[in-house]
Amino acid sequence: MKRKSNIKVIRIPIPTPTLLPHTTTNSYLIGNEEESILVDAGYDTEDTRKLLEWEINKHGLARPKRIVLTHAHQDHAPGVRMLIHWMPTILCHEKEEEQVLSAISPWEEITLIEDEDSIKVDGEEIIVMHTPGHTLGHVSLYIPSEQILIVGDNIVAEGTTWIGAPDGDMKDYLQTLQRLRNLKIEKIGPGHGKWVHQPHEHIDFVIQRRLHREQQLLTLLEKHQQITSKELTEIIYQDRIHPSVFPVAQKTIEAHLDKLLKEDLIQYDESKSSYVSPHF
Repeated sequence: MKRKSNIKVIRIPIPTPTLLPHTTTNSYLIGNEEESILVDAGYDTEDTRKLLEWEINKHGLARPKRIVLTHAHQDHAPGVRMLIHWMPTILCHEKEEEQVLSAISPWEEITLIEDEDSIKVDGEEIIVMHTPGHTLGHVSLYIPSEQILIVGDNIVAEGTTWIGAPDGDMKDYLQTLQRLRNLKIEKIGPGHGKWVHQPHEHIDFVIQRRLHREQQLLTLLEKHQQITSKELTEIIYQDRIHPSVFPVAQKTIEAHLDKLLKEDLIQYDESKSSYVSPHF
């Protein structure tokens, strides 16, 4: 039986220049009138500050003194610059430190966190999980008392997240998803979109999407024998995505191809910048 906790977990969608179909990035307030933390700080605009402070007042929460950044991307971290008057300490994984410092400069008050660290908010335990894949130092937060998982960009409410260079790794990502799937969770707080109320089914959907895409690539390489990542992306998506999303779709395809290369399931022809079926 889940025990009743004394904290609130509030999702705040903040307008950001993110990828369609999403137009907002989620920040999360976790806490109560005694103590709270912020997870992700949105984009570097005055609207970010106004929206967050309005939500803090609306829900009667203490002003956060700590901000946990799931990762350093432009729609998750630079909003710290709008919150410097809070005098916050920024928490991030050591593998994300350099990127975070760049994203939040000139603010430099950083504390490094590791996998399975415990963060206490008015006595409630929040478990840090190092969940690489989208970036090397990506973290998620698990709240046992609420059976809530805050996942950053590991999961989005609509569709699937992108994985790719320079920091993304498809093998790491699939391992992360399997780990998240084993948690006892009632709902997921995604990086983009509404709460996910069927968490295990949604994680399974993402895993199956990634495995299907991998098999699709192997089949296309068997058929075409030698082909570029751009051509593969064009075949797979065939005008089904907005042109603005095509570059990250191609990055995700390349992340799959890099995984297959490491597993010696395909080859790469540097002279033609193309991928080659091992049977060619």
